[in-house]
Amino acid sequence: MGLFKKKSKWWIDYYLNGKRIRKCISSNKAEAEKVLNKIKSDMIHKKYALPNNEKIKFSDFSMKYIEEHSIPTKRSYKTDIALLKNLMEYFGDLYMDEITDYHFEKYRKIRITQKAKNRERKLSPTTVNREGALLRSILNRAVKWGYLSFNPIKKIEMYKEEPKERILSKAEISKLVSTANTPLKYIILIAVNTGMRIGEILNLEWNQVNIEYGFITVKKTKSSKLRRIPLNKPMMKLFPKMKLQKGINDFVFTNPDTKKPYTTIKTAWKTLLKNTEITDLRFHDLRHCFATYALLNGGDLVSLKETLGHANATTTYRYTKALMEGQIKLVTGFEIDEDQGEVIEFPEEKAQAN
Repeated sequence: MGLFKKKSKWWIDYYLNGKRIRKCISSNKAEAEKVLNKIKSDMIHKKYALPNNEKIKFSDFSMKYIEEHSIPTKRSYKTDIALLKNLMEYFGDLYMDEITDYHFEKYRKIRITQKAKNRERKLSPTTVNREGALLRSILNRAVKWGYLSFNPIKKIEMYKEEPKERILSKAEISKLVSTANTPLKYIILIAVNTGMRIGEILNLEWNQVNIEYGFITVKKTKSSKLRRIPLNKPMMKLFPKMKLQKGINDFVFTNPDTKKPYTTIKTAWKTLLKNTEITDLRFHDLRHCFATYALLNGGDLVSLKETLGHANATTTYRYTKALMEGQIKLVTGFEIDEDQGEVIEFPEEKAQAN
């Protein structure tokens, strides 16, 4: 439920019986708020009947949400299932129309003081926010399906999160690549040169790599939208070499045991960090490295947004923080020197000039 202004008039926006309703009320905001509050009050006191008059518990509706919405429409449905476990413990026995903003606030206070699974530290705000976002989505779906009149936590702000980013130096990237075994060595190089996510790299097929014109078409993206990533010179050298080694396999990285794409690199990544003694580094940070280096090399935020596949420019803008703090050197790319066994900057002339 909410207000919005259109051509000097204030409108109300709410759901009733699963349908979205928008009404022009007045040029006076206070009058519009009064009308909206009256409707909200009537809904709370059941003046408006819902089509699904049956009482349904959160445990039952959340399963309906997973089966009829999450699995059919979201690639991240497994994450929803995992996050739902903790929500179920607290909200499971409540009926949907019994859930209030008080319940949600109390739940968050409990969760933020609990320890992360198999760790000594407490849960991060990010984890609690993800659970809150799922609960909000479930309640929104209940409104659209006619099980609720409104979402009681729709306007509650989530915990403030500090961006977690680790920008590697050239020496650290060199150490990672020179220590890693193939195929992890090549996976890392692709990440720091293209900004691709690990899932996008592991699912990359050769028909997506256009060596002739120098770009990659990313299909299985987080947003489910196609995007093209230009290949820099190190990648234009690496992919032809990899293709010769791989033969006729459809996927760029194929598990020799299963003959299918790798599904994870967690074990190999953990071992690599241990061997290199590099701490507090996620594979996703290599994407941050690419973005920061790209801006330092003169790239613009609009082009970077398209390359990374961000839906919101605000997400891309955070990389300017690294530029202002002068965290890393200006380089244009990384490649592996097979003879010397180390990573070199590209082009070499520019690296030597610096």
